[in-house]
Amino acid sequence: MHKASILLRQILVLNDAVEFHTRRCLNTNDTDLQAMQLLMYQGSMTPTELTGRLHLSAAATTTVIDRLVRREHAERVLHPDDRRRTLIRPVPSAAAEVMELILPMISESDAVIQSMSPAEQDAVVRYLEGVGDSMRSFIGDLQTRLAAEGPAAKK
Repeated sequence: MHKASILLRQILVLNDAVEFHTRRCLNTNDTDLQAMQLLMYQGSMTPTELTGRLHLSAAATTTVIDRLVRREHAERVLHPDDRRRTLIRPVPSAAAEVMELILPMISESDAVIQSMSPAEQDAVVRYLEGVGDSMRSFIGDLQTRLAAEGPAAKK
């Protein structure tokens, strides 16, 4: 394997450690942090969208949303286009707390790429885009495989 592929695998493992320690600092669990990350990335989501992205049942997602709302990490708001529906969005102060925690790491990582020449930056971007494409393709292949095997294979 190429050294870049080995380093990428190490980064994925390190990401698990980063998330573990972030959860501890924020006094939250894995699922709630995943939900917060999705909400921060998307801005807001319907409960159904959150259910799909978290790969949980509707009931389990409701429990996650209830915890986030109770801890003032997220809030329920009326959907702007359909007032019968709700959106879940991160509370700005909670998003700021998460960003304050991880921003030093993000800034340090960005400084590394900013220190590279434009050609080096382009090469890194091409590599990461290719890795992302490969991962999305792999997920699609696994989803197709699971669908072909039927419900018993998903347990």
